[in-house]
Order: sequence, then structure tokens, then C-alpha cells
Amino acid sequence: MPISMRIVFFIVVVLLHIFIYFMLFKNISPTPAIKHLGKFIVIANFLCIAIFLRLYHTQMNAAIYTILSSSIGVFWICVNVALLVLIVNTIVRLGFGYLTLYEWQGKILLVAWVAIFALVALSFYINAREPKIVEQEIKIANLKQPLSIALITDLHIDVLMDKKSVAKIVEQTNALNADIVVLGGDIVDNYYKIVQDSVLELRNLKGKYGVFYALGNHEYHYDTYTIIKSLDNLGINTLINQSMVLNNLGLNVAGVADLMGRFGAFKDSILAPNLDKTLSSSNSEYPTILISHQPKIIRELGSRKIDLVLSGHTHGGQLFPFHLLVLLDQPFLQGLHEFEHDGQHSQIYISSGAGWWGMPMRLFSRREISLLRLVGE
Repeated sequence: MPISMRIVFFIVVVLLHIFIYFMLFKNISPTPAIKHLGKFIVIANFLCIAIFLRLYHTQMNAAIYTILSSSIGVFWICVNVALLVLIVNTIVRLGFGYLTLYEWQGKILLVAWVAIFALVALSFYINAREPKIVEQEIKIANLKQPLSIALITDLHIDVLMDKKSVAKIVEQTNALNADIVVLGGDIVDNYYKIVQDSVLELRNLKGKYGVFYALGNHEYHYDTYTIIKSLDNLGINTLINQSMVLNNLGLNVAGVADLMGRFGAFKDSILAPNLDKTLSSSNSEYPTILISHQPKIIRELGSRKIDLVLSGHTHGGQLFPFHLLVLLDQPFLQGLHEFEHDGQHSQIYISSGAGWWGMPMRLFSRREISLLRLVGE
């Protein structure tokens, strides 16, 4: 992220913390000590966010990581509850006057804080549950035979997504007995040396016709080439602007480098996304499945014939109502969608992800492993 964007980001976060203090702490009690405690809590939460973002790409103790990263989730929930308090206060003030608002202020804040604690607890509980299996039937024209695909995205293997957690997800996936396993990006979220033991668990993934992987945006933050080589050494087909023709299935499986590759040191490298190169060796008589971490790749398909795009990246919003911000950047949030592009008809399936980013919290968005059943149209 450019330094100018970082400055803007931190200014916004500071202003929103001030907003939280004025809406949720300032009027909670006339006692100065309580107000000072509120200031301390708000400042401490901001510092936790700053420290976490500074240490994010390093090796941290799991407990410290949880505390620091969770400050982001708590901040987001507090911002939205504070906004609701502002709306309620405005309605009461305009409808009943300042005196009524003064009388009701304590009750409004009590409800707000009960909601915050409940939502924070719920978000930890939802994220702690094992990924649900989401089954989806998808009709594909000219498909030679029915196929099943297990789609795993956004594992974010790091401090909390450790060896044991990855092994459980691998076990869940293998139990589906899928014909093909797809790793749809953001699988590794730290330097390979730090998470090597956890990544090695992926060698146990079993797909009858293979395991395929495409880059996500987070892999670009680390030793990208080492990550690719290591996954390849595990027997995983790493598709970086490449396609494989599975003649026995009558199918093309292609993987395009992530859109992150257009920036910084990668923009002129082999890790920059290139759809023409990706599809150059495909068999035009076969249906084509394109693995692209970010769903918005569909805006660039042009007249290229793609039958199904498999994506992740959105996390299904992860922490409501972040869903709304995701939709400002991506065309869809999750699930199966049909779309048109330059006279072509295609479909896209977006997984909400088997892991999480940063804080181990999800709100109204479950982790998932997708089982896609492809049938002929």
C-alpha cells in the first residue's frame, strides 16, 4: 500500500476511534474516572490495531496475535453500533426533544454495549466452528461427464491457521471424495519458512484427477516464488497464467495470476495476470474452468470463452456489514452467479473461504468448503 494511502487509512481509523469515544463512552457516566477509562480503552484499541498491522507479516505468539488482531474486529463492530446510536439519538432528539434524549441516554448506551459484547462473542463463536460443506450443482455445456470439485480458498495459513487446523480442513476435504481439488488463492499468508509445517499438510489433499492451485493477492506479500515452488513440490499443480488440458475428462483447467501482480515489482514479471497466456494452450472444444482468486476478473474476460470461474477473496464479507464495502470492489459476494461478457454467457462461483483474515472473527458469514457438482447442460 502506498505511503499516502497508509496515512489516509490511519487518519480515518483515528477519527473513527474518536467517534466511538463520543458516541459510546463520553455520556456513559458523569464520573471523570469512567470517562478517562473510556479514553484509555479507545486509545489502547487503536494502538493494538497499529501494532498488529506493523507485525502482521512476522512470527507472533498465538495469544498475542489473537489479542492484537481482534482489536480490528472489535473496532469494526463498535463503529457500526456507534453509528446506530447516533441515528437513534437523532430520532429521539428530533421527535421528543433534548430532555427525553438526556433521560434515555443511559438506556440507549446500555443496549448498545450489550449488543457490542453479544456481537463480539458471536463473531468468535461463528469463526471457531469448522467450515461448513456447501454443495452446489452447476450445469456446464458440452461437459463430457459429471464431475465433482472441492473448492478451498482463503485458508490464510499463518499463526492461528496452524498445522492442526490445516490438517482438519484437509481431512474434511478428502472426505468429499472429489474428482478435482482446487485451491483458489490466499492459501499461504506468511513467509514460507514460518508456516512450512502447516503448508506441508496440503500434501495430503486427494483429488482423483489432481489438485490445482492459483495465486491469491496475499501470497504476493511474501516469498512468492518459494511458496509456488513449495506447493509444486507437494504434488499440487500450480497454475500461474497456465492451463492444463485434461483430455480424459474433456476439460480445460486454467489458473490466472492474481490482479495484485499488476503492481509494484511484479507488474513486469511472470506473476502479472495474463489471460491470453493463461488460455493459450486450452482446447477450444472443451469447457474451460478458470481459477481466479478475485471475482472481478470477470470484467476483463472480453470475448474469451470461459464456462466457469472459481473465486474467493471476499470471505463472504467476513464481518457484517463489511459485505457492503466488498461489493464496492467486487461484482458479487459469494455463491453461484451467471453473467454476460461480450456476447458470451458464463458462470462464477465464489467461496466465502475456509479460513479468515486477521481477526479470528466472522459475523453472519460462515467458513466454507465448497463441493461443486458439475453436470452436462
